[in-house]
Amino acid sequence: MSQHDNLLVLYKPGIGADLAYPVDAGNPNDTSDRWAFKPGFSSNPTPVDKALWAESGKDVAKYKVAFAKKHKDAFKKPFTQSTMMVAPVQWQTGYNDAASNALALLAVKQGEAKEIMDAIGVLNTAIERLEGLLDESRATLRQRTSLRRNTKYIELANDKAPELVSTLDSDIIALEALVNEYASEIQKLHTHGRVLNQELDALLTDYKQTANTLNINDNFEKEMRKAQRKSGTRGLVTGGVAGFMGAAALVFIIAQARRSPQRVRSTRRGADSLFFRSA
Repeated sequence: MSQHDNLLVLYKPGIGADLAYPVDAGNPNDTSDRWAFKPGFSSNPTPVDKALWAESGKDVAKYKVAFAKKHKDAFKKPFTQSTMMVAPVQWQTGYNDAASNALALLAVKQGEAKEIMDAIGVLNTAIERLEGLLDESRATLRQRTSLRRNTKYIELANDKAPELVSTLDSDIIALEALVNEYASEIQKLHTHGRVLNQELDALLTDYKQTANTLNINDNFEKEMRKAQRKSGTRGLVTGGVAGFMGAAALVFIIAQARRSPQRVRSTRRGADSLFFRSA
């Protein structure tokens, strides 16, 4: 099986599964684009680097390229509404439904495209949850690190309650591990999403090429009916794919990171470790 076939099995949605799709940002159908806008986004984006946004002429695509060059943090969002969720290539073949349904081959390709988009939706839901955990963990880590750098606090703690310093150090180590874990998982899911998106783009190209070889266009239905009248045949042969959603193929297993009882409790939510395994 190819990589995209394996990913389709890994991210096959369960019956009634929630599928998340972000809003394309910048160049539509760009499968190399790292950042999209969160689902439901419809207003003007809020840039993180306002000066760079102005320098880029408020052009989303140019700003994101400049932002990536300026800021070396691969997970630093260019806009507050940004997400690493993958926006599927827009499945717009340029042909009407009658032409598409005329040949089973094209219908099969449409069915494959739907499977890919569903798989992207599954992993996007996972990315959405992980991004929330990553943002929370990073914020808590910044707070803990800032406190650790407060020399006056550390001097006082060492004098009055040295165990607080040990607890703080333990928290920082645990949070750093969580941040790396979440970031690694997001990167893996994002990479898988891009592989699927590239396959979707290739499938769309193949669909159009196949339709062109069969002389399929918007006048296909009209020409078919004309040919039927001449030949005396009746009925329109249509091809289709009956899709059935199998049992849930992706299980979210939330394993709470094991921490020392001495560590502070305020990082409890950020200490959730999210792993993904296929059912």
